[in-house]
Amino acid sequence: MKLLFASDSFKGSLTSEKTVELLSRAAREVFGECECSGVPVADGGEGTVEAVIAAEQGEQIAVKVHGPLMEETDSFYGIFDGNKAVIEMAAASGLPMVPEELRNPLNTTTSI
Repeated sequence: MKLLFASDSFKGSLTSEKTVELLSRAAREVFGECECSGVPVADGGEGTVEAVIAAEQGEQIAVKVHGPLMEETDSFYGIFDGNKAVIEMAAASGLPMVPEELRNPLNTTTSI
């Protein structure tokens, strides 16, 4: 049996890659010997850069940015084919970066 998993990330908890890993482990527990593979997918938010880098055999470039609370944080973007780039705002200002008690776009965060 061959299984292909294509999963988006679960905001703030699991990456696409980790989801594929967990689904593969569960499939082997249920079905025994089976061939599992996966592709990361994303909907344009969190996980998009990683999905595009994986699909295009690109490179992840680390950068320092200011997050939604103006704190300096590590982020990244992807480059591929020598002259193409992909940038994801969620990596620099996504919801998981803001503690629940500070999630007030009217007076706390910078991404409004």
